[in-house]
Amino acid sequence: MEEKKHRLFNKSKRKHILIITNHGCHAPVIEVTTDTGGQNFYVNGLSFALVKHRYKVTILNRGGYRHPITKVLHKGIVYYDGVWGEKGIYCRLIYLEDGENRFIPKERLKRHNLIQEKDFFFSLAKEIGMKLRDIYFMNSHYWDGGVLGGLINEELAKKNNYHIPHIWTPHSLGILKRESYQETPEKIVKALNFPSRIRSEEELISDVEGIVSTSNKINATLSAEYESRVKNHFWFPPGVNTKRFKPRRINQCKKALKIIEETLGMDKEELINLFKTNIVFLETSRTTESKQKDMILKSFSQINNRNRALLIINVDPTTQVYGHIRKVYTHLKNKENIVLMEKYLTEEEIAQIFSLANVYITTSLMEGWGMAVLEAAASKCAVISSKHVPFVTEVLKDNALIVNKNDPELYAEKIDIMIQEPHLRQRLANRSHKIANTHYSWSALTKQFMAQMRKRSIVD
Repeated sequence: MEEKKHRLFNKSKRKHILIITNHGCHAPVIEVTTDTGGQNFYVNGLSFALVKHRYKVTILNRGGYRHPITKVLHKGIVYYDGVWGEKGIYCRLIYLEDGENRFIPKERLKRHNLIQEKDFFFSLAKEIGMKLRDIYFMNSHYWDGGVLGGLINEELAKKNNYHIPHIWTPHSLGILKRESYQETPEKIVKALNFPSRIRSEEELISDVEGIVSTSNKINATLSAEYESRVKNHFWFPPGVNTKRFKPRRINQCKKALKIIEETLGMDKEELINLFKTNIVFLETSRTTESKQKDMILKSFSQINNRNRALLIINVDPTTQVYGHIRKVYTHLKNKENIVLMEKYLTEEEIAQIFSLANVYITTSLMEGWGMAVLEAAASKCAVISSKHVPFVTEVLKDNALIVNKNDPELYAEKIDIMIQEPHLRQRLANRSHKIANTHYSWSALTKQFMAQMRKRSIVD
C-alpha cells in the first residue's frame, strides 16, 4: 500500500514543493504539546492551500522519538490523503531520523544532528524515487529547518551541481528573542543558546533566495539588521482556514455543544437558550503565563452587565499555570456566568466554539501575530484585545476594541461596552469578518505569494 502511494505521488504532474518544519511535533492533525508552536499550524495551513492550488507537497520533520502526549513513534512517511477531503495523494510528511532516537529540544540541536537528518533524507529520497531535480522550490521554517534546507542544497551542489530555490520563513529571529529575555536570569538565557542560533540565521540570510516575514516586527528587524543581504523579501503572515473557521448556526455546532453540556451539566435545550439569551465571550488560547487567562477571569467578574453575558474560557489542566488559574477562579466572588472548560480541544471543536461566541477577548502580553484572533474574526466574532496582538493593531485597528494598559478594570469596561452596544458589536464583527475572509484566508495569501515568486523569477 505504501509503495502504491509513493508511485501515485511521483506520477502526479503537479509541481513539487518541499517544506521543512524541523521544529516541533508535526502531524497531519496538530496536537499542542511541549514542542508545538504556531509554525506547525502555519505549515499545515500553507500545505493545504498549496494542494488546493494544484501543487504537491512533501513536508520534512524530525523523527525517531515518541510524541510527548500520544507516545506514537515519529517514523516513516505519513500521507495526508483523506485528512483534508482531497481526492488524490498530493501531500505527505516524512520523519527524518538522526540515529539518536530521542527528543532533542531545539536549543540543544547540533549541526551534526541536522547533517544526519540530511543524510537520511537523501537515502530515503532515493528509496522512494523522489526526483530532487523536479522540486519547484523549498520553503524552510524556523532556524533549524533553514539550516537543514541549506545542508540539502550543499549536498546537491556537491553531488549533482544543482540548487533548489530556497525560501526561509523564520517565524521569529534570535535577535528579537534575545531582546524579550533581557530581564530573565542569565542561567536561563544561557541555556537558550542565542549566539549559536543568531550565527545560523546570519549564514542563512546570505544563502537563501528569499525571506518571509510573518509580522511587521520581523520585517523591521530584517530591514534594520540585514537589509543589504536579503535578496528577496516576502510578506506572508499566518492565514486562516475559512472553510473551518466560519459563522455557523447553533444547531451546526454539535461537538461544541456536547462539550459545554458535559461541563455545565445542562440539557441541550437549556444550553441553546443560554446562548440565545446571552452575549457570549470566548478565550481559547494556549495555557501559558503570557496569555493572562487569570486577567480575563478577574475582568469578567467585575462587569456591570453580568446577567446578560457568558464567558467560555479554555484551560489545559496539564500545564504549569493551571493551578494558579484554578485558584483565581475558585476565589472569584462572581463566577456563575463563567464556563471554565478544563480540557484539550481539537481544532474542529475550537472552530465550533468560535461560531457560538459573539466576542473574542485576549489579554495576551506577547504575540507573534495572533492566529486565534484571526480565527475569531473569520468566525464573525467582535474582538477585545491587548495592544500586543499585531493582527489587531496592524490590521483590524479601529475594527476592534483595544486595551492599552494591563488593567482588569479597563478590560471590564470594554466587555460592558460590547454588551451595552449591540450595533457597535455587530459592526465590529462584520468588518473583522470581511477583512479576515477577503485578505487573510490561506488561499488568498498563498496565491499572492506564488505570484510574487514568479514575478521575481525565483520560480517559472
